[in-house]
Amino acid sequence: MAQASKATRPNVFARFGKYVGDVRAEMKRVVWPNRAEVINSSIVVVMTLLFFVAFTFVIDSLSSWLFLDLLAGIGR
Repeated sequence: MAQASKATRPNVFARFGKYVGDVRAEMKRVVWPNRAEVINSSIVVVMTLLFFVAFTFVIDSLSSWLFLDLLAGIGR
């Protein structure tokens, strides 16, 4: 039974050639962004990153101040 399924299956080079052909066909259908879209998206990503860096810094500073300075000073 293993011999029958092996005989009907194409060899590795035929399968690789079909794969490369399929990849080329898919790449022709891709809609690539233009330069303005890439720049606009990059600006949005950088601004979002900066916002979350600042937000994390503020939350970290506040929680550090609250837990280390205020709560640690209660027992003194």
